[in-house]
Amino acid sequence: MKNILKTTFFALLITGVFSCENSNDPVVSANGFQLRQDASVVSPSVLTAATASDVFGNFEWDRSNNGPATVSTYTLQVFDHADTALANPVEYTGNGYAITPTSRMVSLTVAEFNNLINALPTYKCSEMDIDVRIKSVLGSNPKDAFIQYSNPINVKVTGYSLKLPIMALVKDGNTASTEPRIAASAPLSNSDYEGYMYLTAGTYKFYQPDACYDFTAPTVFGGSAGVLNTGGSTTSITVAADGNYLVKVNLATNAYTITKFTSFGVFGKATRTGLGFDNQVPLAYDMATKLWSGQVDLLKGRKFKFKSNVWTGALVVPAAPNQPYAPGTATTAISILGKSSVANGLQESSVAGQGDITAPGIDDASRDSYKIELDLSNPRNYTYTLTKL
Repeated sequence: MKNILKTTFFALLITGVFSCENSNDPVVSANGFQLRQDASVVSPSVLTAATASDVFGNFEWDRSNNGPATVSTYTLQVFDHADTALANPVEYTGNGYAITPTSRMVSLTVAEFNNLINALPTYKCSEMDIDVRIKSVLGSNPKDAFIQYSNPINVKVTGYSLKLPIMALVKDGNTASTEPRIAASAPLSNSDYEGYMYLTAGTYKFYQPDACYDFTAPTVFGGSAGVLNTGGSTTSITVAADGNYLVKVNLATNAYTITKFTSFGVFGKATRTGLGFDNQVPLAYDMATKLWSGQVDLLKGRKFKFKSNVWTGALVVPAAPNQPYAPGTATTAISILGKSSVANGLQESSVAGQGDITAPGIDDASRDSYKIELDLSNPRNYTYTLTKL
């Protein structure tokens, strides 16, 4: 009986000791922290490309109160105020943070804040209600991290679109929403709109939407002899024959070109042995799919690009294993596309050696046959695919 009592006593003693130790362990708790803005944050605010490098605003906040003394990491987030579920935050990852043991602040430029709101799925060109808050994270393992958020600060802001500017080439009698597009190379460019399209004979005008691609109240340009009409004149532009065209517009000089070409094709040392590497193996155009495609034999490990051109006469049919190609005489090159930095992407690449695409395999003078497809239907988003046969 004494032994039983003694054992029970020690068990209770040990339990008591561990209970006391557990009660002293740090326990985190969400006690919140305050976010503040200074006078640099103006609401409502209109952002412009001309003020992109200016300071949009400074935000500073208290150390997050996680209960015991802890060190958190912090990230600024923006939301559309209409996103009541807070489902689509965009986080700032720039260099504007200034966080020390005694202070926490982030400074954003106009361009940086504009980038954040453009990344929201609900971005629009008109005024938006934007909530700004700070996310505090304690712990490096995302599964076990302790997260809490500051109070939100609301700002009303009108941003500028980062979409590529577009124009539509609209056949008289049609609506802009269904017509082919051309696009500039950068959000703030107005001098290098381009696009590939199939046109039918008729008269056309260029329609320019607002920055959010809305053609409700477009600016309309007619033209003649390569010069756009300005000042409200809208003389239609005549396209004489059905066919494939490369269309370019320079709004800085009010110039345009509409250049017909015979086909797009593959050229380069991957297409044939011997001379004539610059002569293209043409692809066929499908008006339904808007794809250029064809079967082409490529020499392994050798280079090629794509070219549009105009030629007269029949294809040259060389001795096997080389394949038929557009003739070298009476041929005019219109454009050359090579690989871009995007996987399977293409861009203008007329400089020799620039943008070369390498046929798969090791160069052993043998060939593989491919179905090649070229999609030029999305201006400034040209792509190609190789499917081995």
